[in-house]
Amino acid sequence: MLTFGWFSSGRDQAAIDLLAAIHDRLVSGFIPGQFAFVFCDREPGEDQAADQFQAAVQARQLPLVTYSSRSLREKIRQRAPDLEKARTAFDQAVIEQVQGYEAQLIVLAGYMLVLSPKLCTKFLCLNLHPALPGGHIGTWQQVIWQLIADEASSAGAMMHLATPALDRGPAVTYCHFSLTGPDFAPFWQQLRKKRQLLGLREIIQQEGEAEPLFARLRAEELKREFPLIILTLKLLAEGRLQLTPAGVQAAGQLLPQGQCLTEQVEAFLADRSEN
Repeated sequence: MLTFGWFSSGRDQAAIDLLAAIHDRLVSGFIPGQFAFVFCDREPGEDQAADQFQAAVQARQLPLVTYSSRSLREKIRQRAPDLEKARTAFDQAVIEQVQGYEAQLIVLAGYMLVLSPKLCTKFLCLNLHPALPGGHIGTWQQVIWQLIADEASSAGAMMHLATPALDRGPAVTYCHFSLTGPDFAPFWQQLRKKRQLLGLREIIQQEGEAEPLFARLRAEELKREFPLIILTLKLLAEGRLQLTPAGVQAAGQLLPQGQCLTEQVEAFLADRSEN
């Protein structure tokens, strides 16, 4: 049985929905595992959204650990010269907060802090990133705009081991989808017409996330995130994939690019739409 810690900043309803989706599948046995604890880097009363997230954790009778990152976030905003020292100190305090729980790995689920080497070496930490292995790094908005700028033919998402190198840890699982064909062609055509008059930077400034190609690409990526996380945890819990500090293994063999779960994710989506 897989026992894991769950790190979340509890920023929005999506954080609650993901927690619920995983917990429901643990309860049903679809994922043979359990939460060791849920950690949130906001204290009660510090943030309304985080309070709602913590209430959802407690409603499901899951062990909740909180420790405020407010002072660290202030140093991040100020770009303080001692930021890395403060980040390490914060992660050491977090390790001490959760040391009484047995967790085989940590899942970063909407956790808005970059990890220090101390936390990355203490635990195997699994993170979601909205790009394919070896792809663009940065926020999901940055990744999508980079894909559009490249006129990429495919996109996707991956689960990877978190390391101090942002978004560059070894891939564990991934899925991809096409950005070509009849579903996307009208959006590309519309964008190319706009780019005859405007630069991409101007389009970003004027339309932002409402730009139709951007919005469609995000929707396609977003609907695959929950299935990818659920299926990854299932494979790890069943022992069909094994995590090591060097990456993921299957049948004792290291998978340098991770395990492709595209077919399984699409089947999951199809089954959910039928039900």
